[in-house]
Amino acid sequence: MATVSQNIFLTKKEKLRCISCNKKIPLGKSFISESENHKGTCFSCSPFVGYVLLPPGNVAMTRRSKKYSTLCGVVLEWNQRRKRYERRGQLVEEKAIEKARLECEKDQASRDLKNKKAALVREQKDREYIFNFALAIRGRYPNCPEKREFAIAIHACEKYSGRVGRTADAKDFDPKMIDLAVEAHIRHTETNYDEQFRKGKRKKEIRSDVRSNINSVLKKWKQ
Repeated sequence: MATVSQNIFLTKKEKLRCISCNKKIPLGKSFISESENHKGTCFSCSPFVGYVLLPPGNVAMTRRSKKYSTLCGVVLEWNQRRKRYERRGQLVEEKAIEKARLECEKDQASRDLKNKKAALVREQKDREYIFNFALAIRGRYPNCPEKREFAIAIHACEKYSGRVGRTADAKDFDPKMIDLAVEAHIRHTETNYDEQFRKGKRKKEIRSDVRSNINSVLKKWKQ
């Protein structure tokens, strides 16, 4: 029988109440529900009392402990900078964690080898993607300085950076995404944007100041 999963939100709202005990749930405390917009319970009224938090990071332990636990509580915390919820681990039964740990110890060597091979494949694909992104930049901006397209692509496509080159549209080489990557590069290398920023000027104001310079360089590189 498949394990039943349930979301556990570390609340970002201050007006949530438990539907079982009617107590107010403090900011940052556990709220068990489909979402913060649905009714739910506090942790004390949930079925997860006595469960153990398994931190994220070990895919095999996460998968196997969930498989061996009666219930699985996915702990989610709001990331204010990224404006989204992110996993902070899962609550599972202690016996499930122990069973998963023993299972992982038995096949650690084979999983390490498999992961190493997979990492090499990902690295190769990433290099190919950056190279093709650079070619797309050169195709759209044929007069940009020699080899500059590679500097732009490497920066825009840096892993885990959240930059434009890592978006789904960029991976389809959407012209708008290419334009954004090139504009960002020009902003920091061809204008005094960074100098103004260091002086404490507001970002919105600086962007307005350098807009005409950016457009001028874009036009020159695109001709």
